[in-house]
Amino acid sequence: MLGLGLQVAEAGLMTCVFDIRGHGEHPFSLDRAVWADLDAAIKFCHLYGTVTAIGHSLGGRLALLSNADNCIAISPSLSRKYSERTQEALQTLRSHRVRPEDIATLLAIQEQLPIWDPDQDKKKTLILFAERDAPEISEGCNALKKTGVHVVQIQKALHSDIFFMEETFAVVRDQLKNWYG
Repeated sequence: MLGLGLQVAEAGLMTCVFDIRGHGEHPFSLDRAVWADLDAAIKFCHLYGTVTAIGHSLGGRLALLSNADNCIAISPSLSRKYSERTQEALQTLRSHRVRPEDIATLLAIQEQLPIWDPDQDKKKTLILFAERDAPEISEGCNALKKTGVHVVQIQKALHSDIFFMEETFAVVRDQLKNWYG
């Protein structure tokens, strides 16, 4: 996410990039307080003005649910439940990125989070998802697109690399310019 944060900063916006618990160098393992971490960061950033939360996967869902003014959710984990195949992929791909490695913790957090309702949330929102994303993510994003939510599919991307893609950077930069001038 640092690369994406750099792209946002280069667009002329103040940027705050942090690891939510269980990710990167955050000292705590993933648990239900992950949502509180994001809200604390957004509260701090509100001291400087309007806040756009940008997150990937679980972070994308948290961004949608956050108290930010605007939101960009990248391959957000919109579902509460995942198929066995997706759970196996998460276990394999996430083991080096998220602590704890126990997928049950992640799935329990997913089940406890509210489902984002665009009709109840009036913040400006952009959702991006990968052409080759998890089926549950693709289905959820396509369903939101049908309701009028601004959703963009990133071609040739996987769930695990969408935030590295130049097309993702371009769509995010364009959206931020649209919102902030």
